[in-house]
Amino acid sequence: MQGVERYKVKLLPHDPMWETEFLKLKAKIQEIWKDNVIDIEHIGSTSIREIKAKPILDIAVVVKSFSKMDIEAMTHAGYDNCGLQKPDNDRYLFVLRGENEISLHHIHCYEPDNIDFKRCVGFRDYLNAHPEEAKQYSELKIKLAKQNPDDRAAYTQGKTDFIQSVYQKLGLL
Repeated sequence: MQGVERYKVKLLPHDPMWETEFLKLKAKIQEIWKDNVIDIEHIGSTSIREIKAKPILDIAVVVKSFSKMDIEAMTHAGYDNCGLQKPDNDRYLFVLRGENEISLHHIHCYEPDNIDFKRCVGFRDYLNAHPEEAKQYSELKIKLAKQNPDDRAAYTQGKTDFIQSVYQKLGLL
């Protein structure tokens, strides 16, 4: 994974190797957390064919319980333990960083029936099934990346209306 500097925005064309990297990481997570794992999904723009994406692998993991996650094993594997994420404290985050704080992997962990997990997977599946809307999303991302190359928060905020519109179509708002 090429990665992106912290707080920066960089987009690349879709790379089929992202799926290969996901499958390797999926096996590694399954090995670390064993029977605590319910599901592991490749999410985010690297999982959507034919669109530009930040070269950061996003993975969603549903675990039976946060308390049963082997956090020490993840830190031993090189991941920063970012803990429970606000505002709802219902998602646990691990980040793998390369040299110069470049983000390579974001592992988002959820307990069962989490709506954010359902939204992430639904968004991916919807855009993969609707290439014209995926193209619109990619064009929006390109525009926002040009406007906010050094402000990932503003870039992310600029995508909110589009993302919310897909969630609404999916009945996940």
